[in-house]
Amino acid sequence: MPIRDKQISDWSLQADSTLPSWTHSVLRDALDHAKLLENLDVEIFVQGSYANDTNVRKDSDVDLVAQLKLPLEEDVRRLTRPEVELFYQYYGETYYGWEEFREDVLRSLRERFFVGEGGKCIDITDMDSLLRVPADILPAIEFRRYSSFPSLAGEVYEEGVFFRDASGHAIVNFPKQHLANGKKKDRETGGRFKQVVRVFKNARRHATARIDKDTAPSYFLECLLYNVPNNFFRTSLIDAYRNCLNWLKD
Repeated sequence: MPIRDKQISDWSLQADSTLPSWTHSVLRDALDHAKLLENLDVEIFVQGSYANDTNVRKDSDVDLVAQLKLPLEEDVRRLTRPEVELFYQYYGETYYGWEEFREDVLRSLRERFFVGEGGKCIDITDMDSLLRVPADILPAIEFRRYSSFPSLAGEVYEEGVFFRDASGHAIVNFPKQHLANGKKKDRETGGRFKQVVRVFKNARRHATARIDKDTAPSYFLECLLYNVPNNFFRTSLIDAYRNCLNWLKD
């Protein structure tokens, strides 16, 4: 059944961010003041739809990353042998890693919230707490993909996050690059990119009676539409949506 123009326009609107903002603030405060984490260098930032401004109504969960900066996980395969040796002179072995950090984050959150353990994230869905929308917290440690290590001051790398799923499988993601690329794409398309992403997300939810949502998660939709050439977006919202749909079908 074709989607009406007004429906496309309504679906392009961003969901109210007031409640996700409150949830983000409460969780950040809890982690910032956790005694088990107070002597660690931890960066806390949002990822996913809320961070990317592509959140839609009835889909406003907060995805938060608690990232341990040091120690780190590294990929040094591009470095020369002398560079690898120099790297390990500066960054030696440690007995505190992702597993220990995740446990400390989990224990810290349990002091203030009812939490559950998902396949990758720590889930908080208790609406009797201070939170106003569900939240997923990903404990991760910094990952670096090195391209050069002439010295500690001159090291060159791409930064990502490292974690493991429930089966112990190692996963590396690059949420900061995903956020930056989405913002750049939105600027280059005059603000149409994120509008169209929200339309597709709503259309996916509308079709979930026939399509399993897990087969088309939000992240995949954003990546899929990122590949559509910019000129297909530079028109009216209705035409931009249809252009993208036709381009993907072809």
